[in-house]
Amino acid sequence: IAGAKRKRVVLSIATKLQIVERAEKGESIAKLSSEFNIVNQTVRDIVRKKDELYKFVTSSDTFNGTSACKTTKGSKFDDLDRAVFEWFKQKRAEGCPVSGPLLLEKAKWFHCEMKIPEPFAVSQGWLQCFKSRHGIRQLDIQGEKISGDSDATALYVTEFKRLVEAHDHSPDQLYNADETGLYWKALPSKTLVSKEEKSAPGHKSSKERITVLACTNASGSHKLKLICIAKSKNPRLFKGTQMCNFPVLYYNQTKAWINREIFKDWFFKHFVPAVRDHLRSKNLPQRAVLLLDNAPSHPSKNVLKTSDDQIFVAYLPPNMTLLKQSMDQGVLEAFKQRYKKSLLRSVLEEDGDLREFYKKWTIKDAIFSCSESWDDMPKLTFRKSWRKLFPDVMDSVENVNDSESQEITAASLLEEIQNVNGFEDVDRVNIEEWLLSDNDQPGYQVKDDAALAAEAKSSAELPEESDDDAFEDEPSEKKVSIAEALNFAETLLDFLEQEADSNFCDILTLRKLRTSIKLKRCKNTKQRLLSDFVKKTS
Repeated sequence: IAGAKRKRVVLSIATKLQIVERAEKGESIAKLSSEFNIVNQTVRDIVRKKDELYKFVTSSDTFNGTSACKTTKGSKFDDLDRAVFEWFKQKRAEGCPVSGPLLLEKAKWFHCEMKIPEPFAVSQGWLQCFKSRHGIRQLDIQGEKISGDSDATALYVTEFKRLVEAHDHSPDQLYNADETGLYWKALPSKTLVSKEEKSAPGHKSSKERITVLACTNASGSHKLKLICIAKSKNPRLFKGTQMCNFPVLYYNQTKAWINREIFKDWFFKHFVPAVRDHLRSKNLPQRAVLLLDNAPSHPSKNVLKTSDDQIFVAYLPPNMTLLKQSMDQGVLEAFKQRYKKSLLRSVLEEDGDLREFYKKWTIKDAIFSCSESWDDMPKLTFRKSWRKLFPDVMDSVENVNDSESQEITAASLLEEIQNVNGFEDVDRVNIEEWLLSDNDQPGYQVKDDAALAAEAKSSAELPEESDDDAFEDEPSEKKVSIAEALNFAETLLDFLEQEADSNFCDILTLRKLRTSIKLKRCKNTKQRLLSDFVKKTS
């Protein structure tokens, strides 16, 4: 009817995101306007505000929970809301049940702790709005732990199998990633240097930590480069090293934790391209799923997906992570065992001089050792880690000899360090404690309630670490010339060729390196002669 008033249409967040995606794929404004019964300008406004929409969904608990919301309008008490939600996520990641009354009590505590002047009514109405804003479908029943519920476990195994079948995923297309903290300089507590450090004031080297993120697929055919996160932005030790040749992906964070920004960067810039290359090499369809736990450092599943939805993430149910996540089924523990074995062998390479080793062992050495330890991980370890969640993984891959997955034991490590100076008081129990010393390090920051309140109250970011700060404790830079490199290569080659037990493949590799250095020298010489000729003739 001409002149009739147009009925107001209120779209959900999910519908608005659908409009944004279709507009970005090239669909016309007019077509979208007609289909969703809204005016052209409304479509333009929705597309213009896409960053606000994605930010709202990313900060929510689940996409399914927020998809029915009509607005991105926040709470009247934004700082309080942020603190309570961060507390909720952290408790859920720890596997602690959170009931409605407990959440209300915590909101009341944060209001008092943050000294918010406006009165705050703790009510069921606020609780329902809080759950709606963050997409929380239900709270855990107080006193019950989902992790101990065998029915819930069996149900999720069935659900995961349905997901795999729905997308026709093979073990090559099922990935898991998890982060962990690593004390990269720690030795058994009864070694001489550890005892001396305990009695010395100030900095404790044994507690120097980096965060490592590991990722692989269920078949074990694709191990991605490790992520290593440390505090320094540009350590001097890395100068002169081409980062494209670095054995890991290096990130920095002021406290060496992983966070959502780092994880998102890794997912899109490294995980997705690496997975696509691997699937292409296997002649497999370009689709995969990355299974994650509920750590606060992991963004929403609506953010972590490719534009075609073929590579995406799936989250384990809260509180079931330790029971089912493959990385927690011995993978990270085995990786750390290999790293610590490598650490002990590096001590032996210093002729057992423990103090000298401790002075020389740098974060760069630790990172290369992490990479070698990861490369040394056998496929069978990864396959076994998926057996509880996806039992078919052992049936769908070729047989592997169990000998390739030889366990590293405290007894075997103790045998290697017997009669080494500084290790006289180390026993089997001490090594067992050392092997487990950082197994409970999560890799992301676990904040107490007071820290959550302070962080929510202050929206200002920490100042970015300057290059000068990053270099504070690093040794000075050393540039190796071509002549020095060639001399080192020839000296090492002479040494290997005179030893009866040298490996022929190692000698060939070194000869190739020597040839490469010579070619670089020749190229530099030609460039210099050409430059001199041009100067003389000009």
